[in-house]
Amino acid sequence: MEREYLDETLRRLAAEPGFRPAGWGARETADFHRLVQCARAAYVDTDLRNMRVLRIKPDDGLPGKARATLSSGRVIELTFKNSDSHGTVVFELLTPQMEAK
Repeated sequence: MEREYLDETLRRLAAEPGFRPAGWGARETADFHRLVQCARAAYVDTDLRNMRVLRIKPDDGLPGKARATLSSGRVIELTFKNSDSHGTVVFELLTPQMEAK
């Protein structure tokens, strides 16, 4: 799947090998890298959703959205966009205020 990032921090974390955002530990950085690698290997969204180790849960019944919880409890929202030729997953870092909505 192709990947897009709504958050500059997540984009840098995925693209820059030595980058670690302030407040992020080594384990949650590794969790995010695993999520990105699995998304890269997936052909369709169900490939990614079915990987239990990623802890991806549906987002309130919205078919094109899901949430992945990192080991620290930080939540990444995933938005899936599929077309006939390929799929894309959009990563967004949720803040506690966004999670409450």
